[in-house]
Amino acid sequence: MMPRYVKLLSLEELEQLSTERLLAYLRKLHQCEDSVDTSDFCESEAHMPGVVFFKESDQWRSQYKLVKEILSARPHIDKVIRVNG
Repeated sequence: MMPRYVKLLSLEELEQLSTERLLAYLRKLHQCEDSVDTSDFCESEAHMPGVVFFKESDQWRSQYKLVKEILSARPHIDKVIRVNG
């Protein structure tokens, strides 16, 4: 099983995302594992250029900070509850 990872996006790419897509990206960031030490993958298995695997990495922290800054400037979106039927 491959570890969950997130593709790194530039500031410009993040700003072009709709608020809903940006929130989905933030959820993906939250799904990254905490660290290589708590993962069952070794560092060499979980290393690809342009992606982030672990929350302990500088890339994850930077990406998270960018997303939060962009979201803070966006209007609030009320959560819509969808009912099937």
